[in-house]
Amino acid sequence: MISKETIIQELKLENIPNEEKFEIMDKTAGIVLDRVLLRLMNELNESEVIELNELIENGKQDEAAINLYQKFPNLDEIFDEEIKKIREELVKKYAE
Repeated sequence: MISKETIIQELKLENIPNEEKFEIMDKTAGIVLDRVLLRLMNELNESEVIELNELIENGKQDEAAINLYQKFPNLDEIFDEEIKKIREELVKKYAE
């Protein structure tokens, strides 16, 4: 799914101190995951959402991920899109 290297590269964090880099990565990964899940939930039917929630609540994140990759073969692209959106939002925010 989402890798630390992807976040570092997309947000251009290579040259900042590691402590700051890890803090930004953790926050960004959480935001990206939330956005992707919301986006996917809107495309699933009610029984699929219930099944996914049960897997996550029961600590079966790997199984939930496999399930999502089967339903959304373009899941990596969706993650990339959300990372790029966040990068654009941050650039816009800090450019003002």
